[in-house]
Amino acid sequence: MNRDETDSHGWILRKDWYDQEGFMRKEKNLVNELQKKISVIIPVYNVEKYLPDCLESVINQTYKNLEIILIDDGSTDESGQICDYYALENDNIHVIHKKNGGLVSARKAGLLAAHGEYVSCVDSDDWIEPDMIERLMNIEDNTQADIIAFAGYEECGDYQGLKKNTIAEGLYRGEEQLGNLYGKMIMNEIFFEHGISTSIWNKFFKKGVLEEHQMNVPNDVSYGEDTACVYPCMLSADSIYVTNIPLYHYRVRQGSIVRSEKVSSENFEKLYRTLKLCFDAHTKKKILNVQLNYYMWQAVFLKGYEKIHDYMPLFPFEKVKSGMKIAIHGAGLFGQVIRGYCTLSDELSVVGWFDKHYEIYVKQGYPVKAQDDAADMDFDIMVIAILNSRIAEQIKKMYAVQGIPEWKIDMVNMQVLDRYSLPQFDNGG
Repeated sequence: MNRDETDSHGWILRKDWYDQEGFMRKEKNLVNELQKKISVIIPVYNVEKYLPDCLESVINQTYKNLEIILIDDGSTDESGQICDYYALENDNIHVIHKKNGGLVSARKAGLLAAHGEYVSCVDSDDWIEPDMIERLMNIEDNTQADIIAFAGYEECGDYQGLKKNTIAEGLYRGEEQLGNLYGKMIMNEIFFEHGISTSIWNKFFKKGVLEEHQMNVPNDVSYGEDTACVYPCMLSADSIYVTNIPLYHYRVRQGSIVRSEKVSSENFEKLYRTLKLCFDAHTKKKILNVQLNYYMWQAVFLKGYEKIHDYMPLFPFEKVKSGMKIAIHGAGLFGQVIRGYCTLSDELSVVGWFDKHYEIYVKQGYPVKAQDDAADMDFDIMVIAILNSRIAEQIKKMYAVQGIPEWKIDMVNMQVLDRYSLPQFDNGG
C-alpha cells in the first residue's frame, strides 16, 4: 500500500498505520477505544524483587484498554526506577513519585489520577491471571454491578490456598437482597468467617463508588485500611456481584507490613470510628454494629493482643488455668500471637505446637510439629488458635479421633466474647 486508501468502512488507511507484522495500529487503537477504560492502581513501596512479575501480569492482560497507575510511595530501593523503566516501554503506564505516606495515601493519589470507568487495585508484590480484567468486564457487561467480589489464591512458598467469599454467589440488587448480604458480609454467622472478604485486591469497583469511600479512610490507618474502605463501598453500592472464580494471586510474605508492624491504639480507634460512623448512618445499623464488635475482637486477637488485660490467663480460652501445660494448634498469625504470649507468661508453659501445614512453618524457623504427634504429648489443655470456628470444630473432631478427649480442647467461643467488653479504644475512652 503506497498511498492512502479507504477500507470497507470508509476509514482512511495510512501506510504509517501498519506495524511490521502487517497489522493496522490504528484499527487496534479503535478496538481498544470501543472497550471501556479500566484503571489499575498499584501502590509501590520497596518491592523490587516482586514488582516486575506484578507489572508483567498486568501489562499482558487480554483486555487492552487499561490505564496502569503506579504510585511510588517513597521507595528507597530500585522500585521507583523499575516503575520508570516500564513507563518508558508502555505508553499506558503512568508513574507518580511521592513522599512516603502509606498505602492509603498512595491509593488516594492513584484514584485522583485515574480516568477509568472501573478500578482494580493490585498490590505490587502480587500477580493476576492473564484474563482477569476481561472476565470481570464480561461479568460487568452482563450484570452492571457496582462492585464485583471475586476469589484469589494465597501463595506462601510451595503452598497455595484459596481465599473466597462464603456467602452465596450471584447478583445482589434491591433492598431485600442487599439487606440479606449486609447481615452476613462482615461475619457469616460464625466467628470468624467473612461473608465477603475484607480485602480490596479481590474487588472490582465502579470508580465513583470506590473514590467516595477511599477518600474517607484516614491516611495513618495501616491495619484494617482495606476494611475501612470495602464495607462502606458495599453499603453504598446499588448492586453487588459475588463470584468465587479465582483470578488473583496474593503473596503471603513474612516481612510484609500486615504481619510485622505493631498496631497502635490510635489505629484501632480510627478504624473503629470510620466503620461505625458509616454503619450508624445506615438502616441496617443494628446488625452491622453487632458484626463490627466481633470484627474488632478479631483485629485485637491478631494485632493487639497485648491490649487485653487481666481477663483470664489466656483469653478467650476459659479452660486454661494458671500453671497449666499448653499445647497449641495453629501456626498462622493468631497461633503465633498465642504462642508468643504463652512463652512470655509466668503462668503458662507451651509443651507443643502443631499445624496441618507444619512443613511451611518449619521452613520459616518455627518449631511446629505435625498434628498427628499431639496424641503423644503430655499437656493439660490443647488450645485451637484458629479464629474461624467452623475450621476449629473440624480440628477438634480430628483430635477426638486421635483419642484426645473433648474436655482437653478449647477454642474461641462467641459466648465468651459476649461476656467481656472490648479494650477501651472501641469508644475512644
